[in-house]
Amino acid sequence: MPKRSGRDSSRRSEPLVDKRQEYVLIVCEGQKTEPQYFEDLREKYQLGIVNIEITPAEGSDPLSVVRTAKSRQDSKKKKRKKPFDRVYCVFDRDKHPRFDEASQQIAALQGQGFRSARSWPCFEFWLLLHFRYTRQPFERDGSRTAAQNCENALKSKIKEYRKGKRGMFDELLPRLEEAKGNAARALKDAESTGENNPSTEVHELVGYLQNLNGIRNASL
Repeated sequence: MPKRSGRDSSRRSEPLVDKRQEYVLIVCEGQKTEPQYFEDLREKYQLGIVNIEITPAEGSDPLSVVRTAKSRQDSKKKKRKKPFDRVYCVFDRDKHPRFDEASQQIAALQGQGFRSARSWPCFEFWLLLHFRYTRQPFERDGSRTAAQNCENALKSKIKEYRKGKRGMFDELLPRLEEAKGNAARALKDAESTGENNPSTEVHELVGYLQNLNGIRNASL
């Protein structure tokens, strides 16, 4: 009779971890629009591994986003759990004074899988690119900020738009590939001219999430 192993493979103190699977953390500055958009994307593509976190209201600025993301990653390591393979920090240029500092910290943390998904002036520019390409800068106009003017431009395309509106990802899905192309074009122009307003990196995060599930056609 063969000798039984002393280790029962059916009973383990810790759950098995699929090391081939990537674990992703997305930390958003906004408390409504961005988290809801990525929640909708995660549900659509069935990406249970994507963990979306919102920074506290009292620290809702780019540097707080980076600090929150680093704290979550460090916590994983302290608990000897598999760290996040990618950590995305989603925030806007808007009028934040510590935007550049946050960007520099992310660059320094790239070796730990940190990436940025920034938008100039705001996330709504990414949504606007689903309808048209533009590099016309959004500027402050009287009491309205550049971000508010960008949001108004989006409302000319989606009249019922409001921050945190549910279903935006599904609603814009048929235009997603066009938006990704427009965003890549705008970012390339921003890099060549040195003028970031308007541009966005959100398409890079969206493309990465699509590839996690082997998604090639966003309209499926």
